[in-house]
Amino acid sequence: MTQSPIRKSALLILALAVAGVFASRGVAAPAPIVESNVAPLDQHTLDKHANGVVKALRLEGAKADAVRGILETHFQAVQAWHAAHAAELSALWSEWSAARTPPHQDEAKAAGIATQIYAAYAGFAPQHDAFIAALGRELKPEQIEKLKNVLTKKPGMQRTYKAYLQMIPTFTAEQKAVIHHKLEQARETSLDSASPKETIALFKLRKVEIEAYIDAQGLDYKKAYAAFCARIKEESEARKERHE
Repeated sequence: MTQSPIRKSALLILALAVAGVFASRGVAAPAPIVESNVAPLDQHTLDKHANGVVKALRLEGAKADAVRGILETHFQAVQAWHAAHAAELSALWSEWSAARTPPHQDEAKAAGIATQIYAAYAGFAPQHDAFIAALGRELKPEQIEKLKNVLTKKPGMQRTYKAYLQMIPTFTAEQKAVIHHKLEQARETSLDSASPKETIALFKLRKVEIEAYIDAQGLDYKKAYAAFCARIKEESEARKERHE
């Protein structure tokens, strides 16, 4: 007997969560994720990217045109800013990666470099704020929320948050709020990312913070992660046996 498509989908999502969402502890960030030479975006690429977001929001007519224009202006600003700061960003990401790579792993040093990375991206704040303000003139708050999720769908704030809750179901309301807030911060900064790789890396910065926070709460992240992986494996094997 085969598994239902819904059950297969649920297992796949959970497997992705285990493989991707929790891969930050003790693993280096991607090799330099900001190219040294950042080329301007051509109109075809701008249209394709913006149209995908507009379609996801189900916008039509003048509203669709307005939001498309806002998105394309933002994408161009992001690309131009990255072109101007590519050397700085690439160096910072490389340093952060090296500080988290065994056998010379130094999380305290990595945390210091992460602070520098955040400071670098803060330089884009005027353009970021202008982007959000422009969206606010055209969209409702819930639409802006959806737009943010569409632009940062990999790894995705909600998917990552749910994966943490599945790993440690005993989080208190306060602990959940801290984790959710850090992921919101990751999503907000990732709106200014120039590539999927960069988005993943920006989320990883906050995930490292989250996992350190979990340890500080006396919950032992590594132990919880190992138990979670074992539980998922057991559940998957049990389902397989029931449906053979």
